[in-house]
Order: sequence, then C-alpha cells, then structure tokens
Amino acid sequence: MTNSAASHLLPVFARADLAFERGEGAWLIATNGERYLDFTSGVAVNALGHAHPHLVKALQEQAAKLWHMSNLFRSPDGEKLAARLCEQSFADFVFFCNSGAEAMEGVIKVIRKFHSFNGDPERYRIITFEGAFHGRTLATLAATGSAKYLEGSVRRWTALIKSRMATSKPWPTPWDVSRVSLGSYV
Repeated sequence: MTNSAASHLLPVFARADLAFERGEGAWLIATNGERYLDFTSGVAVNALGHAHPHLVKALQEQAAKLWHMSNLFRSPDGEKLAARLCEQSFADFVFFCNSGAEAMEGVIKVIRKFHSFNGDPERYRIITFEGAFHGRTLATLAATGSAKYLEGSVRRWTALIKSRMATSKPWPTPWDVSRVSLGSYV
C-alpha cells in the first residue's frame, strides 16, 4: 500500500505500491520498466487495452474538435455510434454514461420505470450480490450490503434508500431534501 501522507488522492482504494507510466496493448509498463499483463482493465470498466494507434488517432482528432457538450443538444457522432451499437445488438436505444456507477443508476431507474409503466409499480426490488461493489452513488452503495462501504453517514442514507424500497412511503422531492430530517425516514 502507498503512503497516504505522501498523496493528496482521497484514500478510497488500498493502492499497491506500484506505479505505471504507460501501456502497450494489454500490457502496463511500470515506472521501473517492468511489464505487467493488465488483468484489471479499469476494474471492469473497460478492456480497450492501451495506446492502440487507431484509438489514439481518433481521440486526438476528437480532442482537436470538441471535448464535451451538454446532452441538451444533438450529437451526430453519438447518434451514429448508438445506431451502430443497436444494429449489432438486441437494443433499440443506447444510454451513454461516464462511469459504472452512472450505468448502474441508469439500470435501476430503467427497471423501476419499466415495471411502473407496465402497471406493476410494486415490482421495484432488485437482486444484487452481497459484498459486491456496484459503485459509489447512494443507491449503488446500498446495493453492496458490505459494511466496509457503508460506514458513517452512508449507512444512514442506505437505511433511507432501503426503507423507501421496502415501503410505499414517497421519496422526498429534490427540493424537499434539505428540509427533511433523516430520522423521519428510517
């Protein structure tokens, strides 16, 4: 593990005392020159490898044009990629997001909306693996069931989330959150 006093990174991982400076395909090259086969791939987020010339070129071209824009506007390239993904899969629509946690939140919302829309609003429970890591949002932390991720105030928010899922008590609206005492919901 690294010396947390020497780092300004929030210590949310038990990091190994090993640093990488670059990658080549499926290989990572450490600062001391040693090569490691990358079995972590961003902890199940991507498995694109490292520094593929085609991807590097595409990223450089895009970086010279447009980095980010709001979802309030159309994205021709995004629409083109979504169409290609739908053509190659079972899907009719694509939801692009920035992280696994955002993907999990999207799945939770889509599942609940699907059942509500189809007349089964009571079908809101979702089965997850105890002790698994599903992300750092409140809903995905509640899904872990792992004590090490639920310490402190997160445990109270998890109780709120689980109580909302287990009862018909309505969720506070976003503008109510600052006025709601957590004690009244657990």
